[in-house]
Amino acid sequence: MSYGGQASRTIFVGNLPYDASEEQLLAVFSEVGSVASLRLVHDKETGKPKGYGFCEFHDVASAESAVRNLNNAGVNGRSIRVDFAENDSRSGG
Repeated sequence: MSYGGQASRTIFVGNLPYDASEEQLLAVFSEVGSVASLRLVHDKETGKPKGYGFCEFHDVASAESAVRNLNNAGVNGRSIRVDFAENDSRSGG
């Protein structure tokens, strides 16, 4: 059950339906734990969603539960991909 690094409170969420609202996704992730933040990635030029994002929980146990229970879960007819986010030490450049 190792995910190749330190325990993380942040998960990567992919294959999101483009019509899913932030509120709808918050409701899905809140089912497994207390959500600290949700960030959906949008195209810089068009402003349209790119179909992925990051969800941070208040504790590691909730993030682990999300990976276990929400990977391949159905949202608006699509199976979402949920995994631990890589440590983003590259941000800032």
